[in-house]
Amino acid sequence: MFKIDTLKGHERMSTQDLLLAIGEAVANGETDFDIAASGQHDIGGPLWHPEGKKLTFHVTNAGQRVGSMCLDNTEIIVDESASADVGWLNAGGKITVRGDAGDTAGHCSSGGKIYIGGRAGTRSGSLMKHDPLYEEPELWILKNVGSFSFEFMGGGRAVVCGNDSEAFSSVLGDRACVGMVGGTVYFRGQADGYASDIKLFDLDQSDIAFLEGGMDEFLSAIGRSELRMELSNWSEWHKLRPLTFAEKKPQAQPNLQEFRLQEWVKGGIFSDVAMDDFAVKDTVVTGLYRQRVPSWDNAKYAAPCEFNCPAGIPSQRRYDLIREGNLKEAYKLVLDYTPFPGSVCGSVCPNLCMQGCTRGKIDEAVQIGGLGLQSVNTKLAMPQKPNR
Repeated sequence: MFKIDTLKGHERMSTQDLLLAIGEAVANGETDFDIAASGQHDIGGPLWHPEGKKLTFHVTNAGQRVGSMCLDNTEIIVDESASADVGWLNAGGKITVRGDAGDTAGHCSSGGKIYIGGRAGTRSGSLMKHDPLYEEPELWILKNVGSFSFEFMGGGRAVVCGNDSEAFSSVLGDRACVGMVGGTVYFRGQADGYASDIKLFDLDQSDIAFLEGGMDEFLSAIGRSELRMELSNWSEWHKLRPLTFAEKKPQAQPNLQEFRLQEWVKGGIFSDVAMDDFAVKDTVVTGLYRQRVPSWDNAKYAAPCEFNCPAGIPSQRRYDLIREGNLKEAYKLVLDYTPFPGSVCGSVCPNLCMQGCTRGKIDEAVQIGGLGLQSVNTKLAMPQKPNR
């Protein structure tokens, strides 16, 4: 067994150095690892043996994402609790945590098995998915999970045994299965607050066969085989799955005008820019709207200096370029708006932008005249082709 102690006196090995040491050992043919971690992340994956042999990791004091992106033919055993993201993006490994797991256990897993011997935190099982070309992922939890569990789940099977969870009104936490579109959640005990488009069922024979077939391996892995009889009363179990497309009630198409008037604005994030009666106009209109002329509300939304400039020169952008140290670009910007930067805009312009400058209400308007004069000396490359 290849042993790694990540603490030498008071010196802690970094996560990067630990992962590099593990990778080098695997490349040299090592298969069994005993890792005394000190909070390092991502221990156990993605790794594969050059000869295809199974990799086994015994880990203590693991940090976040133990077993992240774990591959097939890898087994990870954590003897105590682990922090967040256990088995994140698991792609085939077998990961056992004999204590509690933090938030998002099994997050995004697409293969393999994850066994939790205690409780799991918020959003556990979220975004689990299943590629039909491979075996579906499994997430087994002995006790209960936190809120938003199995959020946006798209495939796989999750099992929440509800052991030692009588004090909880729901073994699935609050608002379970929000956005769930696939997969199955088996649970024992009470559950409420799950999404309205999720359907509750009693177990059928195929469900019981699945749980019977996996329960012994799960309990053996977490060291709790004595609970087999207690957890085998299938009348205490239920399952949740999302409604199929055929089961969902068809929804009427909303009236667009009603949506705009009643829901889109309502004093919300668009109300300050949506100056409209929200009537839907056809491309070619008749009657009342045939003679209507669109109003130009640039004064409401443009910077006051830019709006008051007859050429529409964005003075605020010119000063931004100066702040960034791009002086030449600031001088050249005026040429995008006028062919007379020096003679007109730099010399005889009455500087209407300064009259509209809101800085003048505090002390004095931004002094733009000097900047305009600088554009006189701007050098531009001759065009390659005549402009027509």
